[in-house]
Amino acid sequence: MKHHAAGRPVGKCKGCCLNMRTMCAAGLDPKSEWDRGRCRGHNDASVLEAYYQPVPPTGAKFAKLARRTRAVARATRSRQNGRVSPGRYVAESHVRA
Repeated sequence: MKHHAAGRPVGKCKGCCLNMRTMCAAGLDPKSEWDRGRCRGHNDASVLEAYYQPVPPTGAKFAKLARRTRAVARATRSRQNGRVSPGRYVAESHVRA
């Protein structure tokens, strides 16, 4: 039976980018890896890239920024009659002389 602390990093794991303090990010058993001489995942960037997937931004702050960006883009479009709302900027090609 495996002990619950078997996946816990050992002293030689200090400075490794896969060290998560309570476990190895690569899912290795650090104690048995270091007993063999060297851990095969020690500071391995390819393992780290596979573990960390880019997370799309979410949440209230991101939604607020997205709404604000869309609102600014809508406000700068010219209206059907060719007039622009006062105080708004529009591209040079839409301005009548």
